[in-house]
Amino acid sequence: MAEKKAKGMTDKAKKKIIKSHRSPVICPGCGNVIAEEEDLSKVEYVRTKRATDVFFHTACMGKVWR
Repeated sequence: MAEKKAKGMTDKAKKKIIKSHRSPVICPGCGNVIAEEEDLSKVEYVRTKRATDVFFHTACMGKVWR
């Protein structure tokens, strides 16, 4: 039986979205800027139903989603 890969966005896709933003991408949990040079495997991405892109550090998840 083949293992299923976890569905999620690749670091390359996250980098592309971050690069396309006109303003710096800021983590709503800690307030720090998320740079495209950062290790994006520790950054989560959510697109809301109103088409808002939200990036946050995995460690800040509890501060963002309560």
